[in-house]
Amino acid sequence: WLKDSITWLGDSVICPPAHEIGDTINTIASEMKGKADGSIANDGTTTFLVILGLQKYKKLRYEEDFSFSVDEDAEAKPSDSLNDLITDGPGLGFHSIVSIDTYNNVNRCISRKAVSEFEKKVLFQMSAGDSASLIDSGKASDLGMNRAIYYNEPTGVAETFRPYAQPEKSWFG
Repeated sequence: WLKDSITWLGDSVICPPAHEIGDTINTIASEMKGKADGSIANDGTTTFLVILGLQKYKKLRYEEDFSFSVDEDAEAKPSDSLNDLITDGPGLGFHSIVSIDTYNNVNRCISRKAVSEFEKKVLFQMSAGDSASLIDSGKASDLGMNRAIYYNEPTGVAETFRPYAQPEKSWFG
């Protein structure tokens, strides 16, 4: 249903099913690296990867790994591929839309560098410390029920709004 409701983003919206998420992310990251090194022509297309509830996918949890492998044929870890997509992808037309339920899970799922790459964030009520870690302000701790903050990092603007349920499919058409 999600892919149908965000058709305004274009045809390149990828919402991988749970059983294919690791392979899908590795494939997208491989395409991104091909565009970066010039082995794949950069045709200017934009691809949106949408992952709802990232915390549910254990194979996507980022782990600090300081070991080095000389095996070039080793399959890429989906967690590393996801972090590469988040940090290097936007300049090549690969964008990520991700939801995570708690700040602790943000730290478990993606690297610090990747967290800083998300320019636009939506926060619901949380502790002042968690809010400050995500948007440099404790504003999310003051939110009540049915309120959220949309934070635009480049402009530094934080706007409080009322999130509503997703409109029916017919509303978009």
